[in-house]
Amino acid sequence: PFPEGIVHVLRFSQNGDLLMAAGGRGAEQGVVVLFDVRTGNRVAEIGDEADSILAADLSPDQSMVAIGGTDKLVKVFSVQTGEQLYQIKKHTDWVTALEFSPDGNYLASGDRNGGAFIWEADRGTILFTLGDHKDMITQVSWRADSQMLATASEDGRVILWLSEDGFPARSITPHTLPNNSSPNMKQKTPGVLSVRFARNGNFATAGRDSTSKSWSNTGSRTDATVDGFSHLPSRAALDHTGTKLLAGDLVGNVRVWNIKDKALEGE
Repeated sequence: PFPEGIVHVLRFSQNGDLLMAAGGRGAEQGVVVLFDVRTGNRVAEIGDEADSILAADLSPDQSMVAIGGTDKLVKVFSVQTGEQLYQIKKHTDWVTALEFSPDGNYLASGDRNGGAFIWEADRGTILFTLGDHKDMITQVSWRADSQMLATASEDGRVILWLSEDGFPARSITPHTLPNNSSPNMKQKTPGVLSVRFARNGNFATAGRDSTSKSWSNTGSRTDATVDGFSHLPSRAALDHTGTKLLAGDLVGNVRVWNIKDKALEGE
């Protein structure tokens, strides 16, 4: 049960023991709740925000929770005490995406204005400004080796950033629309709503062209494209084997495809 309101973020802890739920009610309440996966019991409630939490993550060692929302702040709390450890005031718009790196060294954040940053996770010191996106950051995802960060944006691009220097290794436009406009009209590239790395380094995307795709770990090739959505696919991911593509849409349908033959395996 999450009587505090709407859940905007769900994440398992890295070891699979905890489930983090973050959300709340607009202009009323925002909170993060940690559940024990085996018992379903609440083990921690963190944050007391005046608005719903839009982005959140739990650090790999389960010691910190990062949250973001409409106040344009990134706040990091101690799981053990519930006290705020630090806050970041760099963002100029709502914070829409947050994720700790798998090694626990970095925290990535993105906002509604296209701003994206990499921070030192333990103290919030800025490391890199990722300044190439022109529209809202919809999701950020770290590769399992923590050496690469993927950012997805409503500007239609996924950019792969190197964590060692903050430079973009590759920028791709994963989703496109049929060109039915006149030659004199510039057609907008459909936004990317989701990006998520799998354990093997490949990643999945979902976009406003109503497709979901599986990509190689460098974004150099598309392994599978699936469509047929009656509603926008809002999230996409690969399973732990990297052979199945999962996507959920805006009305609550979840589908699973086999990447090799693009066959629908379940819904």
